[in-house]
Amino acid sequence: GSEMCIRDSVGTMLIGQTWVALLHGMGIRPSLRDSHSVFYVSQLGKYLPGSVWPVVAQMQFGLRWGVARRTMLGANILFMGVVVASGISVGALLLPWSSPEGLDRYWWLLLLLVPLAVCLHPRVVPGVLDWLFARLGREPLNVRLTARGLFTAIGWAVLAWVAFGLHLAVMMQSYASIGLLEVAAATGGMALAWAAGIAFIPAPAGAGIREGLLALTLGPIIGVPEALTVALASRVLLLLADVLLAALGAVVGRRTS
Repeated sequence: GSEMCIRDSVGTMLIGQTWVALLHGMGIRPSLRDSHSVFYVSQLGKYLPGSVWPVVAQMQFGLRWGVARRTMLGANILFMGVVVASGISVGALLLPWSSPEGLDRYWWLLLLLVPLAVCLHPRVVPGVLDWLFARLGREPLNVRLTARGLFTAIGWAVLAWVAFGLHLAVMMQSYASIGLLEVAAATGGMALAWAAGIAFIPAPAGAGIREGLLALTLGPIIGVPEALTVALASRVLLLLADVLLAALGAVVGRRTS
């Protein structure tokens, strides 16, 4: 029980570290304990319709650190950009070669790699936000993300996709023998499904989007009904992991405030 919770929490902890790396890259440096506490507590907001509630919560927490709301908004847009872009990229690099008939089904993902790389340039998102704020008559961010902060964040995100892929592969073992190709397909499938869930803002925590894509990705390997069962079990386990981490974050946050 507790061992399973810890195992299923690893991917979420690595996603949290992605957010922390971006904060550091923008010169925002709360303690590691405090920043992880804020991230885990705010993540429960993604289960509400709209998927913007974690951003709203983190903007409020940023005030506690003396960081302007617009700067925290910039950090969160960068965070979502890194998670979505890295998820699509990992899917593009793994699914065409690891999934049955993968190249026929996922060739279009390869076309997204170049525009994604351009969008992830350290100056692009802050520059776009400055332009948008200027049009709205607001102050610019006046903050730039360092290249080191960006690449560190991408590295943590890729590790998170591997952790989530292993999480899926463990459950897939009930239906088929799992080797390196199957783990690669699970990793690419989870990365792409998670990215699509975030990109589809109306769905709380990507509900339905993630499960549908995982059923399509894992269906050729273990069967569509089995893949849907694995996707739903994954959803429940990751929800429990989010609740556990949020509870720990609340306790830690109370001690540090």
